[in-house]
Amino acid sequence: MKRVFSTFILTLIVALTLINTAQSRPFIWADDEAYWPAIYRGKNGKPAGIFNDILTEVFKRLNIPLKKEVYPWKRAQMLVKEGKADGMVTVYTKERRKFTVATEPIWEVEETLFFRRDNPKACKILKINSFDDLKGFTLVDIQGSGWTKEQYKAHGIKNVIWVPNTDSAFNMIARGRADIFIMFNLNAFRLLTEKRAQGGPLSECYKNIVAIMPSFAKLKFRLLIRKSSPFAKMVNDINRVLEEMKKDGTFKRIRQKYAGIVPIP
Repeated sequence: MKRVFSTFILTLIVALTLINTAQSRPFIWADDEAYWPAIYRGKNGKPAGIFNDILTEVFKRLNIPLKKEVYPWKRAQMLVKEGKADGMVTVYTKERRKFTVATEPIWEVEETLFFRRDNPKACKILKINSFDDLKGFTLVDIQGSGWTKEQYKAHGIKNVIWVPNTDSAFNMIARGRADIFIMFNLNAFRLLTEKRAQGGPLSECYKNIVAIMPSFAKLKFRLLIRKSSPFAKMVNDINRVLEEMKKDGTFKRIRQKYAGIVPIP
């Protein structure tokens, strides 16, 4: 009986130590520098966007300091995986389940297919409804895109060109070197609008890039916390605050703030 009680006390001490450790230092959040308007590097060089607004409020309510920085997406994920950051906001894939725990969804993102209207395969592209339909096309995608990479593997899709960022991906489509790019629609529409207005030899090519509507997929983004982080024990607390924010209108205000920010071409 004494041994059982001692084990219980030791477990309690360890749990309390983890909680105190979590609260004694900031939560280190690493994320994408170019996933506008969800999360991106603002004009002042600091993180900005929808996810920034949400997490800033969450950790404020939890009375936990939040240290945040944005990087190229592949690097941000590595920082979390290697223990140099506590968490990131993204889709909970099979690979990420191996080293993180997840909160309830904080936002839903729509992914859309983009292609050139003058592509010889345009009629076939317009008939795409699933990943199986992507076979026979050349795709371009961004390094570190875990959700699409997982889907490509599951559906036996190997004809994918991996590039470092969104700008490079759209350049591949504009130049006709790839048929399809699957991208967060708001981010894509903004970039296309900017590229079309810049002029230059590729501006006409960018004017030919269009999207298949409605969206190809809707993805639930969550705060993923590394399993070895002391903050992994606080998922329920974070979920509680997220639910409070939904009930008190905070999410509605954030949604209104970003509503209608990009005209669809």
